Amino acid sequence: MPKLLLVIIALVFSIAPAMTAEVDAAEKRIAVMWEGKSGMTKRVHSGFLQKMKEIAPGVEVTSKREIDGMQEAERVFREFETKMNGIVFLRSSGAEFLAKANPRIPCFVGGCNNPQDLGAIKNLNAPEGNITGVTYFIPYPKRFQIIKSLFPNTKSVCLLLQKGHPATSIEQDGTRRECERLKLKYNEVVAENSKELIEGARQFQGKVDLFLISSTALVMDNTVGLVGVANSSKTPLFSFAEGRAKLGAVAELAADDEKLGGMLAESVTDVVVKGKPISQVPVKMDPDPKIIINQSIMQLMGLKFPDEIMQKAELAK
Repeated sequence: MPKLLLVIIALVFSIAPAMTAEVDAAEKRIAVMWEGKSGMTKRVHSGFLQKMKEIAPGVEVTSKREIDGMQEAERVFREFETKMNGIVFLRSSGAEFLAKANPRIPCFVGGCNNPQDLGAIKNLNAPEGNITGVTYFIPYPKRFQIIKSLFPNTKSVCLLLQKGHPATSIEQDGTRRECERLKLKYNEVVAENSKELIEGARQFQGKVDLFLISSTALVMDNTVGLVGVANSSKTPLFSFAEGRAKLGAVAELAADDEKLGGMLAESVTDVVVKGKPISQVPVKMDPDPKIIINQSIMQLMGLKFPDEIMQKAELAK
């Protein structure tokens, strides 16, 4: 056989798999959806779209944002279920829905608390059903390791929570258990509205060493008001949610939402495009959560953080 023909045949066989992958990707359709408004979810969505364009540009992505209520969200989900190859249902409310939905196609969570605690997945390392994805969850020992490094004299904390939010019971249980382990006094405010939240926090002015912002919408949305309460008694405010240090919390430890969006895109591509079984696509967490410090608030309160933390941390802008 002529040498030139052999070269051509080799090229055809080397290119064919890539062409097949492109065709397969071009035939795939993904839906992204979430209920209600959430800045965190928008950041996850942004990171997801950016990474999908990079690693699977042929996949068609349809987004249904800020759906009004879970009843409408269920209608949208069931419609997508008949048309799509996969559905990304963001937020903790999405994970709770999927826990009961018995989805017929691959589904993915993101922008949510621990999906195991939300009932969507039993085994995060080897998901047993038709659901995997990413979570902003950070194990509580890791959270309190940072807290104890920044505030070594802390003896009592007050966790600020939203009544009825899917993440509330998760954060209550995890924070309380870790406080018990470290022999810290645990207090909490569980509020239904802004007024209850601010008034509840005021009751603990001067009575606790640290306020904790939970990753619940009501608390995150009222960060500025809580900063006023905390600063007036010079009680540090530490956040479990991203973006609160720039609003006046002295420090935060949070997953990078856009990074998680990119990790979510990788999981979706593995399952929907490459055909990897969901059981082989673990739920992913941010392996290196960000520590962000508000230096002006730190100085206002007369705090000094360890050099090793300051070198690693970002400063709030």
